[in-house]
Amino acid sequence: MTLGMRRPEDVEELPAVGGAYRITLSGADTGGRLAVVEMRLAAGALGAAPHVHHGHEEDFVVLDGEIAFDTGDGDVVVGAGGSVAVPRGSAHGFRNATGEPARCLMILTPAGYEDYFREVSALVAAGHEPTAAELDELRARFRTTPA
Repeated sequence: MTLGMRRPEDVEELPAVGGAYRITLSGADTGGRLAVVEMRLAAGALGAAPHVHHGHEEDFVVLDGEIAFDTGDGDVVVGAGGSVAVPRGSAHGFRNATGEPARCLMILTPAGYEDYFREVSALVAAGHEPTAAELDELRARFRTTPA
C-alpha cells in the first residue's frame, strides 16, 4: 500500500462564497476512506445553510476564530481547539457569526463530498455566486438534502 500525501504546494486552493476551501487530502489520496478540507470563513460568512448528508459523516475541528453550528438542538458556538462530529443523517449548518475570520478542518468519511466543494468553487471562479436553489440542486447530486 502506498502512502497518500500532499505537500503544501500540492494542496488544492479553491475560492468559495464568503471564504475559501483547501483540499488537503482527497479520496484519490486515501483510497476513498476520507477527505480533509480546510474551510476559511470571512467575518460574518455563511458556511452552509442547514442540510443533511445521507452518504457520509462530516466532522469539524475549529482551528481559528469561532464558528456557530446550527444543530437540531439549537445553535452552538465552538471556538478554536473545539470540534463537532456530525453523524450521517443529522441536520446541521454553520456560519461565522463574528467580526473576525474563522478557519476549520472538515473530515469527510467516506470521501467524495470534496467534489461538491470543487464544483461550487468552479462556479465562483467563473464569476457566478450560486443561489440557494442552485446549491440545493448541486448537493442533491452528493446525497445531501436541505434540512
